[in-house]
Amino acid sequence: MADSVSYSTFQGFRPHFDALARVGYFKIVLKPLSPTKRFLHNVYRFLSWTFILTYNLQHVIRVVQVRHSTNLIVDTLFILLTTLNSLGKQAAFNVKSRRIDNLIVIINGPIFAASKPYHVEVLKKNALLMARLLALYHGAIFTCGTMWTVFPVVNRILDEEVQFTGYFPFETTSTLAFSLALAYMTILITFQAYGNVTMDCTIVAFYAQAQIQLQMLRYNLEQLVVFDDTGKSITQLIKQPIYYTHYKDEDEEKIELQARLKKCVLHYHQIVRFAKEVESIFGEAMVVQFFVMAWVICMTTYKIVGLSIYSAEFVSMAMYLSCMLAQLFIYCYFGTQLKVESELVNQSIYCCDWLHLSPRFRKQLLVMMQCCGRPIAPRTAYVIPMSLDTYIQVLRSSYTLFTFLNR
Repeated sequence: MADSVSYSTFQGFRPHFDALARVGYFKIVLKPLSPTKRFLHNVYRFLSWTFILTYNLQHVIRVVQVRHSTNLIVDTLFILLTTLNSLGKQAAFNVKSRRIDNLIVIINGPIFAASKPYHVEVLKKNALLMARLLALYHGAIFTCGTMWTVFPVVNRILDEEVQFTGYFPFETTSTLAFSLALAYMTILITFQAYGNVTMDCTIVAFYAQAQIQLQMLRYNLEQLVVFDDTGKSITQLIKQPIYYTHYKDEDEEKIELQARLKKCVLHYHQIVRFAKEVESIFGEAMVVQFFVMAWVICMTTYKIVGLSIYSAEFVSMAMYLSCMLAQLFIYCYFGTQLKVESELVNQSIYCCDWLHLSPRFRKQLLVMMQCCGRPIAPRTAYVIPMSLDTYIQVLRSSYTLFTFLNR
């Protein structure tokens, strides 16, 4: 039991917030800092914002310059739309930082804390899954960044024309100018993509935490009447007929049973509040995410079909498209997982040893079942469900846009 007391629920989020602080997308959380270090990090965050905004402004200017060429517009827009989507999430993280601090307080609070070995087990599995997902995305981003560096160099060696997606106030034909422009573009797009996928994984980790908390709650409900170490209730060890004249909640465990039920009710309401707060904080950013993603997937596909399958640019674009598809998929997948888990709460209430409880206590369980009857379903703009069905609809919309653009 000592392991359950010492384990911190925030461990599942530590890699995410460290990565966000590393690129200046969010402040350093839950670490003691001197005033000097905090000031230097704030300066670093300001510089990060400056470079990112400058990078996006260069792409906006480029779109205006090439507005008469569909191919050149597509070349720029598939990057610009992704980075603008990243800015929306970045704004949500920083403008609503106090509300995110409140989420962290809930995560570290006593209601979400592990109190049993099973809780520690599921929390550790979730932390490992989230860390691996984050590492996978970071690896994909650095692979894309490497490919985006390689294919312009290869094209230049082959004496093919190289056009950057951003505007530069100088010619990039000379070797020095080309090298500087390429290094600038590669570093900035990799930097912003790193922060973008980290924010995605952090938001998904919030929803995954709500799912894990529901698993912990379901376990507590199923073990509501268990008072020994064998996993059976005391009344199950005593041979009694099916119809009881004396119930468990009328024995010395009455106070304990009421305390357990109260804790489960508070736990459930805290999970609902947590999920709704996450949905509210990132609601506007998620609207942009879902609508822009259809265009990004469409334009990336449009660009890929015109490339040679043996070219370095094709490989980089295919990797980029895979990241975009996976980026949207994890939202829909974990949103579906959260909904399914919340639908099983009533089943766990029914699976507890309620036959050994008095009709009066059973009425309390029925009231709780009524409160838990509505599933927790994350939505975008409070309308569009974050589910696998929505993912399929976005892919269909992308294909429709691609068909229209290709004609």
